[in-house]
Amino acid sequence: MTAGTLVERLPVSERYTYVAGVIDGLAYARFQKDTAAAGEKSEDGMICIYDWFYKGENTFETIDAALKAYGEHLPSTLVATLAQRECGG
Repeated sequence: MTAGTLVERLPVSERYTYVAGVIDGLAYARFQKDTAAAGEKSEDGMICIYDWFYKGENTFETIDAALKAYGEHLPSTLVATLAQRECGG
C-alpha cells in the first residue's frame, strides 16, 4: 500500500494508529540494531524515536504532510526517513 492509498482510504485518526504501529516497528528495529552494534543493551535510539513521535511538537502532522506529498512511496519508508533525520540511524 502506498502513502497515497493510505491517505485516500483512512481517516486521520486511523492514519495516526497506522503510523504509531510503524513507529513501534522502527523503534524495536533500532533497539535490535544498536544492541547488536554495542554488544550490550542499547536503548538510546529507540527512546529517541519514541520521544520524537510521542513528545515532539507536530510530529504526526509532519508525517501526515509527507504521506500526502509523497503518495507514491511506502508509508514506512517516509516515516523511517523522517525518524532517521531526527534520531540518526
